[in-house]
Amino acid sequence: MRLVFLCWLVALSAYAQNPICIGERYELPSTVMSETRSIDVYLPPSYTDASLKPASYPVIYLLDAESNFRYFSTMVEKLTQGVPSMPECIVIGIENTDRERDLTPEGNGRFWQFVADELRPWVEKQYRCADFRIVVGHSLSGLAAVNALLTHPTLFNVYVAHDPSLWWNDNYAIELFKQRKGDDFQHRLLYISHSGYKVRHNGRSRHIETLNKLQAMTAKGDFKNLNSLFVEYPDENHGTVQVVGNLDLLRQVFAEIFIDRNDIEENPQIIKQRYEALSRKLHYRFTPSESYLKNTARWLRKNGKETQAKAVLNFEF
Repeated sequence: MRLVFLCWLVALSAYAQNPICIGERYELPSTVMSETRSIDVYLPPSYTDASLKPASYPVIYLLDAESNFRYFSTMVEKLTQGVPSMPECIVIGIENTDRERDLTPEGNGRFWQFVADELRPWVEKQYRCADFRIVVGHSLSGLAAVNALLTHPTLFNVYVAHDPSLWWNDNYAIELFKQRKGDDFQHRLLYISHSGYKVRHNGRSRHIETLNKLQAMTAKGDFKNLNSLFVEYPDENHGTVQVVGNLDLLRQVFAEIFIDRNDIEENPQIIKQRYEALSRKLHYRFTPSESYLKNTARWLRKNGKETQAKAVLNFEF
């Protein structure tokens, strides 16, 4: 297995350069796909911090990684710093070999078999992974994420699709949803962003029609225990909607995690209350990280709140 570091080179002087690495790339042979797949891996800073107890991390599976991995991993790291908006996560980027084959219904079955039977076991053997997974896709890979919900509804907890091509193959994904009416999706989340109606001569109106059909079905409650959110960004285009959508939808998934420090000063128990609320919402037990509690206690002490700092450090979960 070949390993490549994903780095930027930053000039420190006229004579030297030091790399800034956001992740690593592995070459993973696949029996299912009969080829070798490039897999990009981002680990959060705390993962290798020897001063912290080893912890497990939610895993985000990112499609179209060859164009999305660097910006997405950097954004995730930023959202977990300071006063976090989401938990630290491992990001697994899947690069394409034959995009149309893998991400459309015609070849999607083998692709998700590769993810379920080969990639996920490899990831969970290599890294400390929590049993909470998110898949993120855009356009054709957004269609793939939606298809994964329909064909592998327990593979991920959250399915995020930006401007998904639901119109592909005569609205095939919509037909699959119709076949699943009344099915129990076991509290999965489906988050869809789209850039709204644009005057185009390439079938854009059909794209919006399929999104509206799916939104109408979810609004009527056609699917048991499927929580969904559709967000329109009319000022974005097909290329930019995923950037804004990822920022907003990840914050929406983990909304309870953002806690104003002034509120913690007033009532340190709010941390426990908010994480308990998040756990109820996502049907998975989330707890604040050791680094978050330590950083919060340090801030409280800096502001003369020793009692509150001790309360935060003594939380039991």
